[in-house]
Amino acid sequence: MIFKGITRTFSLLNEDQYNTIGAFWDEMEALYGLENLLGLGYKWHNGKIEYAIGLKNGNINGYNLTISLPDDGWVTVKGKTDNLKQIYNEIYSKGALTFEIESFFNGGDCIIKYYREKCEKKV
Repeated sequence: MIFKGITRTFSLLNEDQYNTIGAFWDEMEALYGLENLLGLGYKWHNGKIEYAIGLKNGNINGYNLTISLPDDGWVTVKGKTDNLKQIYNEIYSKGALTFEIESFFNGGDCIIKYYREKCEKKV
């Protein structure tokens, strides 16, 4: 799967990403409509996350990221946007992620798809 979108870097300190990434979503929603967008979290490092927003169908204007994502191995969680922190607390309780894809809907629902690289244990 190929994801194309506009990427930015956000701080994870004090859970600030819920506000700053939310503002990024608001900006893109005003241009494209909430239900037409996908958010991609990737590359967590030094208390920051790289996060991109793209279109479910087509290419977002001015996109600056093209990334190849795995076709298989994703886990899907459905929930309510109001419960996003609790959803992510549960997801992250099982380990770090390689990628996450978010979809939000006007009725307050959300779908989170996440992918973890499998690490082989050496003995």
